[in-house]
Amino acid sequence: MMQGYDLEEAVPFIARAMRRAGHRLPQPELEAFIRRAIDADMAYMHACGALDDDGLMGEGEYDEDDAFEALLDTLADDPEDDAAMDALAQLLDSYMEAQQDFLDQSGLTQA
Repeated sequence: MMQGYDLEEAVPFIARAMRRAGHRLPQPELEAFIRRAIDADMAYMHACGALDDDGLMGEGEYDEDDAFEALLDTLADDPEDDAAMDALAQLLDSYMEAQQDFLDQSGLTQA
């Protein structure tokens, strides 16, 4: 996990942003999705080197397009179900935008 990242602040922040974006999943399902997405996102950040083993900014670069594809693959229950994949992609897009806003607001991104 990224040092300074407060999961208990992030989940409701991201959920509110996703609600404003029009997502209407029941709250427990939305929060479960967000937690899974955060776990996958942090794993991707470690894998690409954007975070080091101590949760600090690493030397690697976070590529948003590559991250989106990696998270989509990780979170997909049935990659063969086009409708489910489209819905997941929309959720993930909103998550990634809200996550970036949370990181910016929390001062966890580099200027």
